[in-house]
Amino acid sequence: MAKPEILKRVLNEQHIDANVVGKINGAYENVNNKSPKKKKAEYLFHAVNEMDRLLDKDTRQRLMELCACTIDSSGLNKTVAQFANKTKGLSLKEKIVKLGEIDHLGKPSLRKDGTILVDLGRGAACPCPQIAGVEITCPISFTYCMCCGGHLKFHYENALGIELEVEVKSSILQSMGKKPCVFILKDREKKRGSP
Repeated sequence: MAKPEILKRVLNEQHIDANVVGKINGAYENVNNKSPKKKKAEYLFHAVNEMDRLLDKDTRQRLMELCACTIDSSGLNKTVAQFANKTKGLSLKEKIVKLGEIDHLGKPSLRKDGTILVDLGRGAACPCPQIAGVEITCPISFTYCMCCGGHLKFHYENALGIELEVEVKSSILQSMGKKPCVFILKDREKKRGSP
């Protein structure tokens, strides 16, 4: 999930109604990236609950994808750009196998239907650094995980050179540790029925 300041910035940049932003931020207006982790987690979970209540799914997904904390990661961006350059002549299947060798991009596999399944394989712990070590006492909505989905979407699009849509298939947070974090990436062009 995004750092609190990123979420607050995205809400304003995307022109979300000020009353809605006020409800999303609630009593956490002073929470920032330097706040204690437990306080940041309280804010982020509150924000997700309010987003679920006040915004439609497409808007929530768009906002959360823009919050992906690794989009500005120059190191990962450079690694992905080098990968894209080195794998230009490979098939999609070959590229996906090699993508699994890059840290922080999960274990991808190309499925028979042409979608890409990405398993983040973190056992019972959420991979989000914003809440690592924070006790989770109730299921957290998939909305929270759309930020991680945005991370995968951004880097996979750059690595593979195709436009993707992302869907959360399962989540450690939503399942209370019973299911892993798994995402499905779909080629946007194929979905539209383009040749």
